Amino acid sequence: MRAQSCTATVETVARQVGESVVFCGTPSEVHASNRPDGPVHVNFGGTWPDVSFTVIIFPDVAGDVPALVKRLEGKSVQVTGLVKDYKGKPEIVLKKLNDLVVQE
Repeated sequence: MRAQSCTATVETVARQVGESVVFCGTPSEVHASNRPDGPVHVNFGGTWPDVSFTVIIFPDVAGDVPALVKRLEGKSVQVTGLVKDYKGKPEIVLKKLNDLVVQE
């Protein structure tokens, strides 16, 4: 996927629940679940549980989880998806891995 224009940032995404966006930012934390079926949490704007926004990547989308975590840590990323509300916080559940682009 080629880079697109950003339509959401950590400062704006909470106001964009229900919208499809192109989110741009650098994760403050990338965390893989200890459960084999658990997701990768890509957190922005703080560390769990005090985050502003999270991208959830389930194992069937993530593929090689340790490699994905290493690839995302400290990198600017672009994520395309639908912003949903989860317990009062905005999140995107990644549907396919190419909806996430690492800006290298």
